[in-house]
This record gives sequence, structure tokens and C-alpha cells, in this order.
Amino acid sequence: MKLFASLTLITALATTAFAQSISIQAPVDGTTVQAGSSITVEVIQHSSTSDLVQVALAIGLGVPNSAPAIGGNILYNGPFNPQIQNTGIPTGQGPPTAILQNFTVTIPTSTPAGLMSLNVAHFDLTGAIKIPHAETVNITLNVV
Repeated sequence: MKLFASLTLITALATTAFAQSISIQAPVDGTTVQAGSSITVEVIQHSSTSDLVQVALAIGLGVPNSAPAIGGNILYNGPFNPQIQNTGIPTGQGPPTAILQNFTVTIPTSTPAGLMSLNVAHFDLTGAIKIPHAETVNITLNVV
């Protein structure tokens, strides 16, 4: 019985480890943004080797090096429904399509000038038995 439990745990961990993640495609790390302005956050869902059910996504703004915290300013909180889109990259120079979703968010006018962390938290269910999987990715923005 312990062998079966151990194998089940190993399978669950392996499925989670092989589940592909998200990344922030835009804005790029180090981008300068103005407090009060709107920006487009492009989130890419990397291809998955297992069944994947999207649950939710949150975008936040906080002080640098606060990950995995989302930050004090929640800019978006809701569904994540990435779609296959043309990347505009010429054939042979990169992937012609990507699974992504764009979010337009506003940098609060009260955001202090300086470096801030744009954080994206993602939650999905992975594999045949739908194992919960959560992750946080971030980039640094220079707010002026």
C-alpha cells in the first residue's frame, strides 16, 4: 500500500514539474512607465505536455523582490483564457504562433517613482486528475 501511495505522489510531482508555465512577454523587463498610464501586459502560456485547465490570473504591482507576493496594488484579478495568436515573427526566426492573452492595466497615479515589480500570479489544474498548480512570475518596471 505504501508503494502505491509513493508512486502516486511521484507521478503527481512529476506531472506538476513537467507542466509548462507562463511568462510575461510584454512589457519587457526594465521598461519605463509613467504613473497613471495604461500598459498592455502580454502573458504567454507555454505549451503543456499534459491536460491543462485554466482557473485564474492576477496582476499586481509591488516593491521589487517581493515575489511570490503579488504586491499591494492589484491591477487585474480574473479569468485567464489564452488563445493561439500570430506572433508576427518571420518564419524560421521564432515561433509563428503563441498561446497568449493581453491585459490592459493602469499604473496607479499614487505609485512612487522608482523600481517596482510587476507580478503575475497564475493558477491552473494540471494532468488527468487535475492537480492544483500555482506560480508567480515578475518583471521590473521603472516608474516615472
